[in-house]
Amino acid sequence: MKMAVRTEPGSRAVLEIEVPEEELARAIDQAYVSLVQKVSVPGFRRGKAPRVILERHLGHGSIRDEALRKLVPAQYAEAVSQSGIAPIADPSIDIQDGQDGKGLRLTATVDVYPKVTLPDYAAIQVERESHPLTDAEVDGALEDVRARHGRLARAPEAAAQRGDFVLLTVTASPPGLERLQSGKELLVEIGGGLLPPEVEAALEGARAGDTRTASLEGDTGTVTVRVDDVRRKELPPLDDAFAKTVSDQPTLAALRDGLRTRLVHERAVEELAALQDRVVDAVLAQTTMDLPASLVDHEVDHLLDELKERLQSRGLTLEGYLRGQEKDEASLRAELRPRGERRVRVRLLLEAVAERDALTVSEEEMSDEVRKLAAELGKDIPSVEAWLAERGRRQGLREVVTRRKAVVRLVEAVAGPEPQQAIHQGLPAAGAPPAGQEPAGSSPEDPVAPGEPSIPGG
Repeated sequence: MKMAVRTEPGSRAVLEIEVPEEELARAIDQAYVSLVQKVSVPGFRRGKAPRVILERHLGHGSIRDEALRKLVPAQYAEAVSQSGIAPIADPSIDIQDGQDGKGLRLTATVDVYPKVTLPDYAAIQVERESHPLTDAEVDGALEDVRARHGRLARAPEAAAQRGDFVLLTVTASPPGLERLQSGKELLVEIGGGLLPPEVEAALEGARAGDTRTASLEGDTGTVTVRVDDVRRKELPPLDDAFAKTVSDQPTLAALRDGLRTRLVHERAVEELAALQDRVVDAVLAQTTMDLPASLVDHEVDHLLDELKERLQSRGLTLEGYLRGQEKDEASLRAELRPRGERRVRVRLLLEAVAERDALTVSEEEMSDEVRKLAAELGKDIPSVEAWLAERGRRQGLREVVTRRKAVVRLVEAVAGPEPQQAIHQGLPAAGAPPAGQEPAGSSPEDPVAPGEPSIPGG
């Protein structure tokens, strides 16, 4: 077999394969021997029908077609082996007669794994950013806790203001406004965003018994409501008793300290994630790779499947979602494509970094990830190990952890080293499904490798 290979844009390889006449003849002989043993031809014992009779019985060219069915894939596989390319999809193969009608000329076109050319990322600089937690932010978090434990009390003489709750009855509304159908009773917070802003604005200053009318934006009609009651949230006093009620802390000071500790941790996690995004983007901007369209298409398929799963968990369907968004699947795929392309680019970048820097994951690290995954799932380690053993999930988890290590390596190289162990503590294990969900073959995106998929086995 003679073979030549050339590359085309989009990480596509074209293999020109010449199959000698004797190779084709041998394949046809083998196809005849195979078919004649399987096919019953009237007037002949099985296995005894002459080739011309067998082909007449099966149809013109049937023996040659059977020969090509086996010969072409075998020739393609041999050509791939000789060329050293790494196909990532099924090929498109054009079959033509060889020179002077002898043998075959196969032209196989296939997308291949793209070459990734990394920059000297040690020469790239990204500044770390730090935003220390303020006392005002701690106070705000404490007020949020207080607001969640407030209670609504009637304020019949009060003029409604933002933050108050109003019990109202819709007395008139334009057709098609489902949330504000005439006759409907609602308890809504002014400023809560449940109602159109024009209606919320009309309710400010209203008292029980008042009637208010609002003209909707775009001259789509007017809504009239009757205010039946005004209710104001009464907040509990901030004291030690409050701290004991809402937490396991004995004093208000201890509750505040606990909130501060949690907020500091959350801020550190957010700042690390933002730094990782900036570092990855900076390195990606100087990395060259020619993505094949099929690789991005496959990632868009993943994104679409993830959307379907999220919708299904809420009792919705993709069809209903598309109708509500006034889109079709083609426009949705086009909308998802930039995100899919970035996910592919980030994954390939991190894999290239891991290969360049010889990053590996030890069995001890894998055991630690399995323990964290089991804790996330609320499962025992043996059952999680059994789940990971299915469909290559364990290898997928290893790849996710490797990419996470590649992110850490990039951050250290681009933004300078900084202890991150304390920040990583408490994060979900790589590949862990959300708490309370059973493992189902996929997982959320890796929290330490933003923008890339982390689907063990996927």
